[in-house]
Amino acid sequence: MTNNEDKTFFCEDEVEKGGYEPIKIIFETLILRNCEKPFDWYKDLQLDKSYASKVRRGLIIPPLWLRVKIAQYFKTDSTAIWKLEDLSYIKEQLKKQEGGCDGK
Repeated sequence: MTNNEDKTFFCEDEVEKGGYEPIKIIFETLILRNCEKPFDWYKDLQLDKSYASKVRRGLIIPPLWLRVKIAQYFKTDSTAIWKLEDLSYIKEQLKKQEGGCDGK
């Protein structure tokens, strides 16, 4: 993922599936742990609400600098949200995006 670390990926296929469940669960846990409303964090990080919603649901994997910034906000490591086990999934989605969302 060296060339793609600073890119955001988004694929329409994942919208139909409703997002990536592990990331959704992690965000829910972090938000509850910090006693926040679901979208307080995006305001503090000055993110667009729509973009933050997609990040929270696992529809978008933000660029590395933003993953680190989000993790710092929640006082955790970015690999606690975007786990190393998920890298193969993320790489697969990046590959699909490079060829188009239908995998061509």
